[in-house]
Amino acid sequence: MLFAGLMLASSFLIQDATGIAVARPTGKAHLEPTTGSYFQIFEFHGRPPHTWEHASRMVRGYLHDNEREGRLATIKSNAVHYFLLLEFPEMREKPMWIGLRAQCNEYTDYIWTDETTLEDQTFRAWNAGTQQKIREFCRSNKDTGRTLPVYYDPTEFGVRWDVRDPRINIKYMMVEFPAPEEAVEETEPATETATGQ
Repeated sequence: MLFAGLMLASSFLIQDATGIAVARPTGKAHLEPTTGSYFQIFEFHGRPPHTWEHASRMVRGYLHDNEREGRLATIKSNAVHYFLLLEFPEMREKPMWIGLRAQCNEYTDYIWTDETTLEDQTFRAWNAGTQQKIREFCRSNKDTGRTLPVYYDPTEFGVRWDVRDPRINIKYMMVEFPAPEEAVEETEPATETATGQ
């Protein structure tokens, strides 16, 4: 198993007008076999912001195997969702940013950090009521480009996707180190919505 220590740096410092935050990997990076991506939990240390936007910028400073640049994780199949729950039991206790955002345009667009959209896949893992929350927000913010970042929310009913105000802080993030493009094989998107966990 490859460790975070193989990355370009053991921590990455970001400073902006809102504060200083340091991101550090926690535990090992795990290889997900269906995508060829490594996944790893990172944790903010220090003064906020610990926002989605800050996390998204920060993890791009990390490399795995000197060639895989980090990004907030894309979860496009049941296989990846359940792999994360199995390999990272902390997800059942700690909310974590992932690489999805809802953006209020003419319609609501759901955009991953790799710039693909949720429309391109059938897998969903929404908390009950979350999509209604997004619809209401985007109805009152139509065509503004405003976004709601998505995070994994551990609840008594399982670990599901939810949204938060972009200014809200979450201390943890799920980071993906995707396989280099030339190594990625075309695969069919996985089906159906997550249930249970």
